[in-house]
Amino acid sequence: MSLGPFKRRSSWPSSFVTGLIGWNGFLIILGAALGQVNRAGELFILGTAAAILEILVLRSLFFVLRLDRSMLAGAFWGGLIGGAIVIAEMQITQIFAAHQVIWIANGVYIGIAVGLFLCYFYRDDRRIEGEAKERGRSVDYGRDAHWLEPFVFGVIAYLIGFVPTTFNLAVNVAVVGAMSGVVAAGVSHFFVFSIPRKSVVMPVILSVIAGAVQGALTGLLFRSFAAGLLGSPLVHGAVAGSLTYLMTSLRATQLAGKEFAGSLQEGE
Repeated sequence: MSLGPFKRRSSWPSSFVTGLIGWNGFLIILGAALGQVNRAGELFILGTAAAILEILVLRSLFFVLRLDRSMLAGAFWGGLIGGAIVIAEMQITQIFAAHQVIWIANGVYIGIAVGLFLCYFYRDDRRIEGEAKERGRSVDYGRDAHWLEPFVFGVIAYLIGFVPTTFNLAVNVAVVGAMSGVVAAGVSHFFVFSIPRKSVVMPVILSVIAGAVQGALTGLLFRSFAAGLLGSPLVHGAVAGSLTYLMTSLRATQLAGKEFAGSLQEGE
């Protein structure tokens, strides 16, 4: 699941996806935390507009703003643009009216995160490409080429775990699932890549347990949907989280195996 330009995390298409995930994810999750789950559609539109605008500015002025040289620059300009965008959107909607300071702070946070990721992806891709050139080999981004997979795994797992019956619930579930998938990938990476290769079952079990805990906590975001769910939001969340971590840990195990095999061949 690493198609075309999305294999390269610093490509324009990948940058837009990074922005869309960050803005829509944190806007909708904060909306759910503040009891605005029924306005996920409006938040999605605002988040999409914000993501497109921030990416256009940061990517168009990438070298002018020295984002290729400084992570601090990415954080500064990203945060400044993120906060400015939310303030601008406040002029056209009342959805942020009840908690203006919190929403602006959230915009700054999202902007910082997006700016940092753009900087990191650019520098890391250049490192990988530089090492490939030095060795006289074709560029292989390895497991980094699969960076979008955790988002997809999270969406699928949460849709299965919650079985949403309304569009609004489906949007909230999909967004929370996508963000949970990223955390799952990080945790699964720690368990899978830090434990000896001969032990495969235990890392997966630990990942699933971690997923159940994280999933149950995310279930709290869906308390207002309890009447439309088959069971407790905590139970739905635990099931969705466990499935998310199961999928990501199994995929991480597969990629770790390929990486291990590749390192053995290089040793030969």
